[in-house]
Amino acid sequence: MSGNATTDSANPKQVSQKQRALEHMRMVAKPYRFRVQLDIEGFPVISGRYGQIEWFDGEDLAVYTNRPRLFARLWAIPGVRRHQTGNTEMRAVFPPQALEQVAGLIKSRRRRALSPEEARRLGADTAYSSTSGG
Repeated sequence: MSGNATTDSANPKQVSQKQRALEHMRMVAKPYRFRVQLDIEGFPVISGRYGQIEWFDGEDLAVYTNRPRLFARLWAIPGVRRHQTGNTEMRAVFPPQALEQVAGLIKSRRRRALSPEEARRLGADTAYSSTSGG
């Protein structure tokens, strides 16, 4: 052991890049109730029907789609910049302020949430029902 090796286990307070990415993505997606999941490598993504939104760096997000008909519509959103473009797939970078527009275009999934009124209504319907049917 050399004694000067720096590893993640040497400093337990050091947070990994994946953990920072997950916290950032959850913070950005929380007001819109988007469902944040982890990809195979452990980085956060917001899945959609026509693509996915990925963590890019500490400031921007990226959108990936393999639907060529959406390319021009994505690039038309203010703040969206081309990053990589192929014949049938594309990746663009955008600021978090454009998240709602980009997510709407790729039809991202939202977390389900009950409003207090719906919860009271559902609770009232089930609280006093009889089980014998009569």
